[in-house]
Amino acid sequence: MSEFSDQLRRLMAQRNVGVRELARQVPCNPGYLSNLRNGRKRPSRSTAARLDLILDASGALAVFAAGPRASTAESCDTALDEATRLRLHALSGAQIDELAAHLAGQWHALVKTDNLLGPRHALGTVHTHLGVIEGLLRAVRPPARQRMLHLGARYAESAAWLHEDSGDLAAGRYWTGRAMEWAVEGGQRRMVSWTLFRRSQQAMASGDAAQVGGLAAAARREADGLPGPAMAAILQQEAHAHALDGAAADCHRALDRAHALAADPDDPGDASSGHGSFCTPAYLEMQRGACWLTLGQPAKAIALLGTAVESLPSVYRRDRGAALSRQAAAFAAVGEPAEAATAALKALEIARDSGSGRILRMILPLSAALEPHSHLDQVALLRAALADTRAM
Repeated sequence: MSEFSDQLRRLMAQRNVGVRELARQVPCNPGYLSNLRNGRKRPSRSTAARLDLILDASGALAVFAAGPRASTAESCDTALDEATRLRLHALSGAQIDELAAHLAGQWHALVKTDNLLGPRHALGTVHTHLGVIEGLLRAVRPPARQRMLHLGARYAESAAWLHEDSGDLAAGRYWTGRAMEWAVEGGQRRMVSWTLFRRSQQAMASGDAAQVGGLAAAARREADGLPGPAMAAILQQEAHAHALDGAAADCHRALDRAHALAADPDDPGDASSGHGSFCTPAYLEMQRGACWLTLGQPAKAIALLGTAVESLPSVYRRDRGAALSRQAAAFAAVGEPAEAATAALKALEIARDSGSGRILRMILPLSAALEPHSHLDQVALLRAALADTRAM
């Protein structure tokens, strides 16, 4: 046992909340939370902070959790309880097929849940299902194992995105690695291509044009038979690499090629047509605006980003939040602080409603950039809203 686990058990008893309900609110896997409660696992700092907030612990759990940082694998625990593990080992071939079909259908529903409501509403269930898939991977042998590997890669890539969008980049990279590992073992070249694309997206955080472009080119090299929208997503990633290199003509040529492969503008947001279905014409124009911003031409970015906000399919609310965040940065760059704050406030509302730490990180730099204009009402409102958000 530990001081953290003692405190957690006490608070759960006082608040009359069980493991499964609390795990749903975090969200995290119930098995992982049970391990925290029993002192078998050390919490990550972010998990301790989240539990503090839910249990109204006034920082007590964060204090007891202080110490060496938990590994990414620990903070992404998908462990199953012993009874569930035994149940999975006892399933017949027909039952395994039925469960696999159920999990495949649930994946599309979770993608749409994420698009409509944000990562906090999908992450817990994704980890629960990953726990089941990992349990099955230990229990089954080929050919059933191949089907589980396909499902595992798909769910792991979703977990990567959900963690990344929540603001946990380390967990995002961890689960992308797991997805790639399972895709390679399962011989899924399309998923290997997609995980390379995701690695390219993650490399954008460091601004390394060579790595962004190299990983996107590798994704295209592995993309035999990849649907058009997925190829469009890879091409727009190459466009970002060109923008980081200052190569405007190459950047826009890549985006023009992507447009010819774009997804249906009325995409339902459940990935029913495969990876890349988010890559609609409006999404590509949003990326063109982002590239103009990277290329140091914010005035050209403003109109494109505004059009994208109006044109993106309704299900992709967080894409509108990202577009508004970039438009706010563009307004600030051309010396229009009130317009920058107005756009940022709209983006912040989306970030807070959906739990998107990614969008929040895009907005935060504006607080300091707009500080000289704090006398403006919109700027004052934005800075106050950001202060409240950081205190949550």
